Amino acid sequence: MPVHHNFSPAEKKLTITVSDNFNFDIHSSFRDTYQKISPGEVSTVSVNLSRATYMDSSALGMLLLLDEHFADLKINLEQCPKDIQSVLNIANFERKFNVS
Repeated sequence: MPVHHNFSPAEKKLTITVSDNFNFDIHSSFRDTYQKISPGEVSTVSVNLSRATYMDSSALGMLLLLDEHFADLKINLEQCPKDIQSVLNIANFERKFNVS
């Protein structure tokens, strides 16, 4: 499955890992990883993109929806491959997210 998540209530941390293509095909599974978690239940949200091989504009939209859900947090986009980091930079996502 291209989307996995780990939610640790004790650490108040949600980590979402995306593998392969980050596109509209995984919209439902990506949304399901965070939708049932209340913003007050977490203090850190990270999206690990180390295994992602492709990202399109719908993925950018999914990240914006994630950001909207956790509006009081700055979300970490971690371990971005070079090509994906380029897409995020072109879209100026470093203004809204912590990109590494």
